[in-house]
Amino acid sequence: MKNPKSIVMLLSNQFRPDPRVLKEALSLAGSGYEIRIICWDRLAELPSEEILPSGINIIRIQNIRSVYGIGKQQILTIFRFWIAAYQLLAKLHPDLIHCHDFDTLPAGLAYGKIHHIPVIYDAHEYYAEFVKPRLSGFVGILIYSIISTIERICAKISDAVITVDETLADNYKYLNQRVLILGHFPQRTFAEIPNPIFTRPILTMLYAGRISIDRGALLYIDILNFLLDLNIPARLIFVGAITPAKDEKPIHQHALGLEKFIVYTGWIPYNQMQEIYHSADIGLSILQPLPRFIAALPVKLFEYMASGLPVIASNFPAISSIIKEENCGILVDPTSQPKNIVDIIEEWWNQPSIPCSLGENGRQAILSKYNWENQSSNLIELYIDLLC
Repeated sequence: MKNPKSIVMLLSNQFRPDPRVLKEALSLAGSGYEIRIICWDRLAELPSEEILPSGINIIRIQNIRSVYGIGKQQILTIFRFWIAAYQLLAKLHPDLIHCHDFDTLPAGLAYGKIHHIPVIYDAHEYYAEFVKPRLSGFVGILIYSIISTIERICAKISDAVITVDETLADNYKYLNQRVLILGHFPQRTFAEIPNPIFTRPILTMLYAGRISIDRGALLYIDILNFLLDLNIPARLIFVGAITPAKDEKPIHQHALGLEKFIVYTGWIPYNQMQEIYHSADIGLSILQPLPRFIAALPVKLFEYMASGLPVIASNFPAISSIIKEENCGILVDPTSQPKNIVDIIEEWWNQPSIPCSLGENGRQAILSKYNWENQSSNLIELYIDLLC
């Protein structure tokens, strides 16, 4: 590409880095595009600007302090972020704007429509439903209604919508004729090293992601307790932050007496996650039956598979289609008694060839099918179409 097209991605977190955004940016940079990422470092924790080895330029907005979340207190700061992002776009003069998540889209669309350049809405989730559980009362209903309406309008006038699975795509196909599904799959290199599961003296269960009660945190602790009662040497690793904050106290109270068997790592950089995964024997994704989870396909499911971990997951349609097709784990009723799940793990402990086979099936599925390399060409084709 003799005269590289200039692409600006908008992101409302600080990019440290965000795995999905990084994979897309690297694929585009590798195809000759000039990539800049404008992101919002709300607590000014990282460098204001940096250039990655790939040449991707990161520009962090740091003069607008805010916490993460949604509510009345966020309304003013999000407007200020949009204004700051618009001003940076005016300085950079991009050929295309790629907006990650709804909370960056108004700024991108405002600039794109005025200057007649294409805008992509990259919907990592259906934003209105994602924030709904955090809203309450009349004001919450009002905020949800406003977000839902604006998101529909913005999705309709975007030049393309990218999302992660068929379920989410169905939310946008009636609004936009150009909807691309890009599975949030790991890179093939993530699955190249086998994992010696069930060969170590301690059985290690791993949950990675946002830690909350509705994502199964209390259930995982109960499972650990039952395993220890069976004299199975076990431990539980939580990777991520406890959110919402109100769940922190009940989770820690539920774990009283088990502290030495539970590890909370906090947030781990993506380039260090493979080491964490390879210290575990089982990947947990027993989400509770809430609407936003029932239709979702968790990113961590594929990272567990890539790491050769047998998966224990909720028996929801999207998840079960993967688990059953690849025979890479077991599906459970997330509301069932923990003892029912423990019985399965006890069988695995006594017959390790079963989980080893399941884990290897998942790893091979990533190597052959569910990997980013099989997805990236679709992203490049969309860019070529929009910029021709």
